[in-house]
Amino acid sequence: MKKISIVFIAAILALTLVFTLTACASKPAETKNDAPAATQAQETAAPAATEAAAPVISADDVVFTVNGASVTLNTPISDVIAALGEASSVDSQLSCHGVGDDKTYHYDGFIVNSYPKDGVDYVLEVVVKNAGIPTSKGIQIGSTGDEVKAAYGEGFREIGAYWYFDAGEGKSLQFFMENGTVQEIDYYYNV
Repeated sequence: MKKISIVFIAAILALTLVFTLTACASKPAETKNDAPAATQAQETAAPAATEAAAPVISADDVVFTVNGASVTLNTPISDVIAALGEASSVDSQLSCHGVGDDKTYHYDGFIVNSYPKDGVDYVLEVVVKNAGIPTSKGIQIGSTGDEVKAAYGEGFREIGAYWYFDAGEGKSLQFFMENGTVQEIDYYYNV
């Protein structure tokens, strides 16, 4: 009986280690069904920040704006909260990007994810989930692939169902496409 208990405890510790090491591949504090599709693929699909690809869109194209408030990638999350107001809820999980917690701030129709660096939380990404929140060039959930190409050009990389537009400096605008229409918009900073 004692030997079985030791084996059982060892198995649980091994599983805990495996889950801990793989946690960074999943979305912080969200179930797979709730996780933004773009984020689920970015850990393996997004080009490394060190790649020397020429930007295909401008830095202005990766500034998220809603209700007159702007969110710039890789800026302190405190600036976002000051501009947007308090989130309806905040989830956190041990960070994959630094010491501290990655956080998900839930707003109406979109979320903002942050990562910690030197004791400050910075904007990692903004994920738009609902129609009615367009990009700076008018693309929103439900826009067609042709409308995306007309607005941003055809210099994107297709990564599975994602259209990846590079803005340089580790920033990108990504559209999750399904049946020829935009299902999700992701403003992303590659830490």
